[in-house]
Amino acid sequence: MDSGGFFGFGGAYGDASLPLDDDYVALRQAIWRAADDGYKHAVETLTKKRAYLRDKHIADRPNDFSPAPAVQHIDPTAVFRFDEALWEDNLRRISGRFKQCEPVQESGARLLVAAGNRYVVNSEGTRLRVADRGALLVISAAVQADDGMRIADSRTFAGDTADDFPPLEKLLAEVDNLVATLTQALQAPVIEHYTGPVLFEGVAAAQVFQSLLSEGVAGRPDPVGEQRRMSPSTEKLEARLGTRILPKTFQVWDDPTVHKHADAVLLGHYRYDDEGVAAARVDIVKDGRLENLCLSRAPTKKLSGSNGHGRRAPGGSAPQAAAACLFIDDANAVPNAELKDALIAAAKDAGLEYGVRVRSLHSLSLASQPSDMMSLVMRFQHGGFMQSPSGLSDPVVAHKVYVADGREEPLRGCEFGPADVSHLRRIAAAGDTPFVYNYIGVGLGGATPPTTIVAPPVLFEELQLSKVEQEHDKRPILKAPLFR
Repeated sequence: MDSGGFFGFGGAYGDASLPLDDDYVALRQAIWRAADDGYKHAVETLTKKRAYLRDKHIADRPNDFSPAPAVQHIDPTAVFRFDEALWEDNLRRISGRFKQCEPVQESGARLLVAAGNRYVVNSEGTRLRVADRGALLVISAAVQADDGMRIADSRTFAGDTADDFPPLEKLLAEVDNLVATLTQALQAPVIEHYTGPVLFEGVAAAQVFQSLLSEGVAGRPDPVGEQRRMSPSTEKLEARLGTRILPKTFQVWDDPTVHKHADAVLLGHYRYDDEGVAAARVDIVKDGRLENLCLSRAPTKKLSGSNGHGRRAPGGSAPQAAAACLFIDDANAVPNAELKDALIAAAKDAGLEYGVRVRSLHSLSLASQPSDMMSLVMRFQHGGFMQSPSGLSDPVVAHKVYVADGREEPLRGCEFGPADVSHLRRIAAAGDTPFVYNYIGVGLGGATPPTTIVAPPVLFEELQLSKVEQEHDKRPILKAPLFR
């Protein structure tokens, strides 16, 4: 993906339909109409904002826009190449693998491939055309326990083209591993309550930083008319600039220019953002202190000047600041294999029988099943949050690690207690081998720009886990038709 518009080739306020024929007059007519609609929409919005500002007392209001150097760059046009017949057969074989697994109620294999050209032209002199191509393969499944609790998990693979994906044999092995993980979780007991050390490994470690940090490091001004925020999980970190938010040995930076890490393609990679500004590395946390934020051309109260992080979510909307490729590193990292011993030692020191090891968290993204979205809507309607009230999502794959002999026992049906960005200072240790997590989030507010988190496993000194208090649908009365 050589631009920031992966599957997001829409306009600032929605898609504009253009003729398929190479007809100059027809194209010019459609573009003229789209520009006219956009201009009128902007005038109407500006009028409403000015009226609102006249009637309200608003202090420290920053400017709406900051200047940026003009960019002149023209890529060769992107060409769409895709072996449709091959991947139709691959998807049938991947999805067909689930037919052998009776516990699986929902499953799917989805492939998204795209190629396009993004244009940015403005009155400052920017003339930009960036060729964009990308491929995303999502394999997902869901099961249901005897008490009705649904458990879902997925595997995601990203690349510039479908040729970057693992071979079919490895993808089929991933299906088997996914089913084995979910089947093991079905048999796990429900945890009642736990307060103690928690080790996050693999994708779960990256998901922790996604939940507690990535949204907050996006420097965005408060929209005109915004009222008091209700959700504790959406804290903006601008007010904490200059203060310590992580252990002193931690460094955090965002670098959209990095294309690959350890042979893994980074979904958040691009060279120019959606406002025509060249992508640049931003050192966000130095020695544990918050030093900077990801910025677009919309200034905040304390910061001004884009650092190439103005991004548009798939499907349109105006660009705003967002993380792209967020890297987390600990100068005192230990080998990943030693973290289990550290977890056991921390649990023993706390006088506990076991510690908790988490390998995956529930996440709403393109990998989510339709039933997950319905569950989100129902939870929201009953006064809940998109995640758990703490801001950390519920564990999907988790185990008790016993102090006495190190044996592991799966657990399920729990959610984290109150946790926010301040809990990041309670990280006791981190591994030396990071995990690459690519995601495009979805939710009630729409999609998020493609983002990559590169994070090592981390051990927290103490977190709370408790049983999820939720009513579940009963299991189906009859077996699935395939297994009757």
